[in-house]
Amino acid sequence: MDVSNITRKSTVRNPVRRLLAGLLEVLDAWAFAELDARARGQGWQVRRPAPLMRVYRAPEFDTYVRCAACEGEGVTRRGLCRACLGLGRVRR
Repeated sequence: MDVSNITRKSTVRNPVRRLLAGLLEVLDAWAFAELDARARGQGWQVRRPAPLMRVYRAPEFDTYVRCAACEGEGVTRRGLCRACLGLGRVRR
């Protein structure tokens, strides 16, 4: 069972808070509609950790791992790491 997309929404009993939560939800969707559409069009992952906050991530970053030669630092005792060109990450 994949539980990575399960979210828990708490029910608000106070009508004023429920109204404000609904307005915040509408504002959130309106404010980020164009950016979300553009990111999804490019194949990016869109995550919503909190209201009015987005995290956009390109899936090709999953193909990179920490460089074993420099242990992800980008430098060795001799200077710039030649295996990762100083980035600290290499493709799998």
